[in-house]
Amino acid sequence: MTKFFDAFISYGRADSKDFAVKLQSSLNKHGLEVWFDFNDIPLGVDFQNQIDDGIEKADNFLFVISPHSINSPYCRKEIELAIKCNKRIIPLLHVDEISRETWQQRFPNGSLQDWEAYKAQGKHTSFVNMHPTIGKINWVYFQEDKNDFDNSLEDLINLLGLHKDYVQQHTGFLNKALEWERNQKQTSYLLVGEEKQLAQNWLKIRFCEQQPPCVPSDLHCEYITESIKNG
Repeated sequence: MTKFFDAFISYGRADSKDFAVKLQSSLNKHGLEVWFDFNDIPLGVDFQNQIDDGIEKADNFLFVISPHSINSPYCRKEIELAIKCNKRIIPLLHVDEISRETWQQRFPNGSLQDWEAYKAQGKHTSFVNMHPTIGKINWVYFQEDKNDFDNSLEDLINLLGLHKDYVQQHTGFLNKALEWERNQKQTSYLLVGEEKQLAQNWLKIRFCEQQPPCVPSDLHCEYITESIKNG
């Protein structure tokens, strides 16, 4: 039985580890299944494969904005996969920039010159090197000194509940399509019967009065179309 998740948390450990732990715990208490690398990567496995699998099997991709996550090549890879899968991406602003004091704690031997060079590369802030996709989506604000955590959490939970059925089907059909693609697109992996009809109906859904939470990927469309033709 494939295990799916309500959300995947992508974050920068240096800035947001404690916050990500708190967020996952809080979402769990509200009955949500959340993929989080501190708990969901077994020992002795290829962690990148586990992360990719977690993103594919999560309905929502929560990106915790901080200087560390914005400047991390690992987090950027996670964003790129979420975009490729056409996931619903929800950015959460946690830390907008770090101070010289915070930087010094992490780099005890760093000089003023090193700090200036770090700043010149935009590594101290969330805004210089931000991925354009993250920059253009509405954020949920979780800044520790400015926003009430419980209020922000409530906003996030409401957002996760919006169009939930549609987003869950997006994840379900995506994973079937990926399985089909990874098995040389054999016809035995195509949808049939009631499931094929459900997929066809899902693909026809239009959000006329509001923005869709996510849209079908090219792979979704190819898989469902091939299933229809095969039938």
